[in-house]
Amino acid sequence: MSDQVSEEHIRRGYDIVDRNMQLIRHFPAFDETVYNKDKVKRDAAFKQQQEDARILRLFSSSRDAELARNRQFDTLETSIGYNSLQLIRIKRLRADFVSDAALAERKSQKPTAKLKEQIADFDKKIKDLQALIDYQRVEQAKVRNDFIPIINRLTELEKAPPPTTSTTPQKPMFDASPP
Repeated sequence: MSDQVSEEHIRRGYDIVDRNMQLIRHFPAFDETVYNKDKVKRDAAFKQQQEDARILRLFSSSRDAELARNRQFDTLETSIGYNSLQLIRIKRLRADFVSDAALAERKSQKPTAKLKEQIADFDKKIKDLQALIDYQRVEQAKVRNDFIPIINRLTELEKAPPPTTSTTPQKPMFDASPP
């Protein structure tokens, strides 16, 4: 019989009784397997809570996240459009230089080294621009995929009922006051 709960009580289990020795509540012995099983759930819930807090710091609502996604997507789309125009322009310039080289060969002249160098330079620029456009397309897909879980989670949080903060005092799990 004790008025304090020690580690030994927790390990073996204990009962709470009132003054008349009537059982109020029984606490079973500590079970490490149950504790470890619940620990995984608690850790997952804690990680989810941290992720929710991070998302809510970045975006105030799912609509806000959608707007951010659309801004990033549109920025990439604009850049792809600009780079595509540059690619078309460079391909035309290259075609002009190739036709100049072909014309020189038809006249039994050898194309100049400078002309060959410019064609090679345009080939490199075309290759680099195409790689950049491909990278930006991949980034667009990444932006779209990165925002899907964020928007879904924010939608879930918006639909979930707000946590209740009652002004009335909560009832304790057990009543240890005398009858």
